[in-house]
Amino acid sequence: MNDLAPNITDLKGKIEKLVKLHQQLKQENDSLTMEKAELLKTVEDQKAKIEALEMSNFELEQKKSEEQNTIITDTKLKINELVQEIDDCIALLK
Repeated sequence: MNDLAPNITDLKGKIEKLVKLHQQLKQENDSLTMEKAELLKTVEDQKAKIEALEMSNFELEQKKSEEQNTIITDTKLKINELVQEIDDCIALLK
């Protein structure tokens, strides 16, 4: 029976060490799980922000294109008016 006492004490020490290690790992796991959740939230927020910026960029490009088309149309109309005035002047000279 005396031979078992040191083995039991040694086994008890190892079990206590394993329990402490298990608790530490559990805490670390909980911490990492929370960090993961925060990072996933950050990723989702960034995706939403990117989507909003892409939409805004698309709208700006559309607006710019429309403005350019308006400018081109206005310029063509002005050129046509000037050509008509020139034609009228040439007709008056004849």
